[in-house]
Amino acid sequence: PAVLVHGFLGDPTNFLALRGHLATRGIRNFVSFSYPPRLDWQRLACRLGRTVEAVCLATGASQVDLVGHSLGGLIARYLTEMGDGGRVRRVVTLGAPYFATRIPPRELAIFGAYDFFVVPPHPVYGPHGRIVLVPDCGHWGLLYHPMVLEEVARFLSFPLGIVSLPTAPLALEAC
Repeated sequence: PAVLVHGFLGDPTNFLALRGHLATRGIRNFVSFSYPPRLDWQRLACRLGRTVEAVCLATGASQVDLVGHSLGGLIARYLTEMGDGGRVRRVVTLGAPYFATRIPPRELAIFGAYDFFVVPPHPVYGPHGRIVLVPDCGHWGLLYHPMVLEEVARFLSFPLGIVSLPTAPLALEAC
């Protein structure tokens, strides 16, 4: 299953184009994680962890894929970094407001070249794993740009072995 996490003030309909594209590629089991706008993202990551566990129990799947846009990507990434990501197979972030010195193999970070909300990492910092910069795309365009849809589908479909995340370098709040 794929758990879709919208951004601040977003809703599950933000992922309609992505859901349609993934369905054509054989990925058809989706769950939307929605949240109220007045909770901090650390607390939302704890809630997302409980949702992931519930999805695994309900579907019999051992792991899920997380796809998050903007704040939703930050929430998904925080969940995996704080050590509760054992049920997460892959993470895709779309215009998420973070910059990491290392992106693990199970993560794909996609940024829009014309995103005025979240500035993509500058190439001067060197390669950081799977980072895709989409030309002619802004923050909201990441939800429907054809290149983004295809990159996400390809990443979620590729038979990649599960790789454990290294210990996070930051002190992370426990749930």
